[in-house]
Amino acid sequence: MDGNKKFYLKISLIFTVIFFVWIFGSAKNGLPIQNNSDYKLKDGPAALMNFVPPTFVVFGDSENTLPRRNWSAPALELGAEAALAMRADGGRVYYNKNMEIRRPVASLTKLMTAIVVLENYQPTMVIKVPLSAVKREGSKGDLRPSEEITVRSLFSIMLIDSSNDAAVALADKNPDFISLMNKKAKELGLLNTHFTNPDGLDEENNYSSALDVFKIFSYLINTHSEIFEILKTKNMIVYSSDGNIEHRLKNTNELLGRVSEVVAGKTGYTGEAGGSLALLISGMSFGDKNEIITIVLGSPDRFLESEKLIQWLKEAYIWN
Repeated sequence: MDGNKKFYLKISLIFTVIFFVWIFGSAKNGLPIQNNSDYKLKDGPAALMNFVPPTFVVFGDSENTLPRRNWSAPALELGAEAALAMRADGGRVYYNKNMEIRRPVASLTKLMTAIVVLENYQPTMVIKVPLSAVKREGSKGDLRPSEEITVRSLFSIMLIDSSNDAAVALADKNPDFISLMNKKAKELGLLNTHFTNPDGLDEENNYSSALDVFKIFSYLINTHSEIFEILKTKNMIVYSSDGNIEHRLKNTNELLGRVSEVVAGKTGYTGEAGGSLALLISGMSFGDKNEIITIVLGSPDRFLESEKLIQWLKEAYIWN
């Protein structure tokens, strides 16, 4: 009997060792984990057109690749319903809160409107502003009924002033505009996005997610570099095509010029969606070549929380 006990004890010890070796190995190779930051895409940087909702594995301190997580920095808590900080090429997630949850995204919808305009209109095309655009609720660029104005100018009004009237005037030119928005969403692999209007006013079926907004914004800035000149502009004056009507524009992105790392961005706000903000950030604080896109959705203070996220990224990772 004693011999049997010793035999079973040895067997138990062997299986215990095997179990712990398996657990340790699996953890290193990416068992599912729950954390709001410090992830790396399993397949590394992805081509944007093939970018799919990623499977994450932990990026541990054993990695030599910068940036490394500074575990002495506490976790970040944001009041936003969803938030995301990801390398602009999609290669690594630095912060994640509910990034795949569907939500109204307010005027961040206009990022997709911008893509459809850039890929289907000529910038010098002249559009006659319809009455429906002038009557649209929300932010306005002071457009006049039947005013004739170029696509380029409407585009600037829509993105700098975040004007709903400009978005509606652009969409009204093409009866298939909303279909083109949803077609592009499908092409980009957006699984949690659907559009019913070009400006993002609250509607039940106009929604996206932090991850999908990242994909839209990343595609826009990587495919249409001219967008930078608009999204980084603080003030601009544009005119009707005859030069008789002046539109003075002020960027709704309060972090431009206030936070040095902010390169460009787009704001959004409605009562249902709350505050939203998409930003492209870079600078020496993040190493020489790192560009990061941050997204906050449903935030009680989109500017303050985006600043907190940027500051946390600087402290929570070792970049150099």
